[in-house]
Amino acid sequence: MSEFTSGAIPGMQMPVESTETQVTWSGRHGQTLIATQRALLAADVVDSGNTPNTTIRGGHVLAIDANGAARLYDPDANDGLQIAVGVLEQTQDMLEGGVATQRLVSMLVHGLLKESELHGLDPRAKQQLASRFVFDRSLGVSGGELMHPRGVVRKSANYTITAEDNGMLFIATAAVTFTLPAKANGLAFRFLQSADANLVISGNDMIVAGNAAASSVTANTSSQKAGTHLLVECVYVGTNTLKWIVSNLGGTPISVS
Repeated sequence: MSEFTSGAIPGMQMPVESTETQVTWSGRHGQTLIATQRALLAADVVDSGNTPNTTIRGGHVLAIDANGAARLYDPDANDGLQIAVGVLEQTQDMLEGGVATQRLVSMLVHGLLKESELHGLDPRAKQQLASRFVFDRSLGVSGGELMHPRGVVRKSANYTITAEDNGMLFIATAAVTFTLPAKANGLAFRFLQSADANLVISGNDMIVAGNAAASSVTANTSSQKAGTHLLVECVYVGTNTLKWIVSNLGGTPISVS
């Protein structure tokens, strides 16, 4: 996709240059279902993964700050920038005459997106955008991982969970130890024990039942194992601090270590 854009606000400005970015994919007959809206990219936005960092790569996930300006999505923020709202369509140079200046850009708000071309996309942002975008690598992504799982999987042997299992409800039909994957903002899983057998969730940095750094949660109380129902979700609980939050939905006894 080619677009002649300087990002300058209408009026007498610097010469316009051409950029190339392709973050969308197409369906039958080339349909992309793309919808865009114009947004003002704040002057002090930088792309720390690019050189120079004043050139913002197309495909960055965007959020809106308290002043209504677009900025890069920041999952660790606590001021609204942790809410993904769209995707920067084209690469944008923030400099005008060598000075960083706010830019009028095109923000994708609906359509088919190439996940490999996106920057800053994590599971949480994908959930937030899932109602308006379809990602080519994750056609099954859902925004309802908590109480409406994406799918149900039965396990009778120990299992190491992957990020691709995001949103799944795992039903243990025997004694099972589930090992959590590497922490990533927005990952969420549910676990149900359907048998009178032990259920163990193993991982790092879990917050549960008075322990803010647990490494395992176990349901092993005699005659009270069946019906154990746990929700485990990865969230930022502080600056640069990701934790697994464990909720005991079934109310059965669990031990923590």
